[in-house]
Amino acid sequence: MNKHKYLLLTAFLFANTLLAQDRDILNVNYAVSTLKYNDTAAKANLFDVKLKLPVFQKKQHTIVGILGYKNLSLHNFPADYTGNLHGLTLQGAWIYKLSDRKSLTFFGQAGLFSDLQDVSGKDFRYTAGLRYRVKHSEKFSTGWGLAYSRQFFGNQVIPFIDVDYKPNDKWSITGQFPIKPKVLYHFNNKWSAGIELSADASSYRLSATESNNQYIQVNQWIGLAKLEYQFAKRWQLNIGIGKNIKQSYKLYDEAASTPWTIITIPLGKKPDPIYEIDSKGLNFQVGISLKAF
Repeated sequence: MNKHKYLLLTAFLFANTLLAQDRDILNVNYAVSTLKYNDTAAKANLFDVKLKLPVFQKKQHTIVGILGYKNLSLHNFPADYTGNLHGLTLQGAWIYKLSDRKSLTFFGQAGLFSDLQDVSGKDFRYTAGLRYRVKHSEKFSTGWGLAYSRQFFGNQVIPFIDVDYKPNDKWSITGQFPIKPKVLYHFNNKWSAGIELSADASSYRLSATESNNQYIQVNQWIGLAKLEYQFAKRWQLNIGIGKNIKQSYKLYDEAASTPWTIITIPLGKKPDPIYEIDSKGLNFQVGISLKAF
């Protein structure tokens, strides 16, 4: 998979962050990824928390907000890679109910992604878009959308689709395709197991004084075996063990231009990384979530 296809993930992921798992009001996750470069063993630890806040609801109108924090800690990486990176996000969505089976959502996000050494306006990223959701039946729903994302490396426009399909009481197919599909077998009301393909695409700007506004771009494709346990009515424990099918940590100079990417088609020349770490590795994840009902 080339670098242009990696850029495709980011807009998908921003839309997925806001719109997926609509019933979860709190998500806390911790992940460890292993990798190797030049015979050096390294690891990346990711802590991610999201809190959904209902802001307004009346008849056909619902407004929600999401506060998010992400910490990426890089261990035993080259010296040019800042070891501790942060992401602070504020997201919002206006959901308009067209009918009992159809809705339209407008969403947006503003986020600060950097090493927090000397914060400026250059450390912010922005995303906006919309989604049209259809409940085809009691067992099957889809969402169709379009997102725009202003990233450190340029501009992106991308379509996306999410699926919620439960053919029976035992099986479910959910997630946003193609970056986070999940298939589960439900043993009972508490225990479920299955597989998930999980993708991550993120970027962080480094210090202006120490790193001359360079930025790090992280891309991953992760295959996981999943185990989910429902406890205390609304709480759920999630455990995933698998492999980083593909993961990349690229260091770039400050972008001199703002090229566009439409789907996987780049418009204009993309920058070349100063340094690139591209490695497979193991991945372990554990998380807890709280559902609204």
